[in-house]
Amino acid sequence: MNALSPRPAVATLMRDFTDALAQQMYFWGRDVIHPSGNLLVAHGFDRRKSEGLDGTSCYRKALDEGYIELHGACAGWYPDDTGEPGFLYIRTRRRCYLYDGTEPPAPGFYSDDLLRATPGADLLERSRRFLAWWLDYERWIAGVTGPGYRGACHRTFAKLPKSTPWLPPAAGLDWLRRFHRDPVRAGRARKKRKP
Repeated sequence: MNALSPRPAVATLMRDFTDALAQQMYFWGRDVIHPSGNLLVAHGFDRRKSEGLDGTSCYRKALDEGYIELHGACAGWYPDDTGEPGFLYIRTRRRCYLYDGTEPPAPGFYSDDLLRATPGADLLERSRRFLAWWLDYERWIAGVTGPGYRGACHRTFAKLPKSTPWLPPAAGLDWLRRFHRDPVRAGRARKKRKP
């Protein structure tokens, strides 16, 4: 983005981030069924029975200042007993929220009283905390699977009916790193095509 380009609004940046997350949810699902075994578990996640949707699993990993929880229906970062809101992405709504609950929601069951969708600085900051873990995980994945794995995941995702592929993995990670460093300066994830 040059000095004369307008900076995108926080809501626009969060839409780009949400599009990236929608694709990444599929990638994490592929990691669970990897031929060498469940890569989420290999990375240190605890696999647990879902408290919400039947027949599904939930994955949780402790971090220094909280924990990450992944499920096919949602993904989030939840701080340890600080009273601060967490970050929650709900797949069916294709939306990110500040989450005010003391425990993660049961996947598929979300209390609107605990969700705040205000696309302000708080939501942006919580998304970046989640993203710090996500970027670290993707570095690890590249090391254990090789450079072509995420590209193969992206190609498979693009072939699915009703899928909405985002950027290819290398370009997507470049944008996510810029977004993590400085969301406003990151610019839009995808340049608009000229007619």
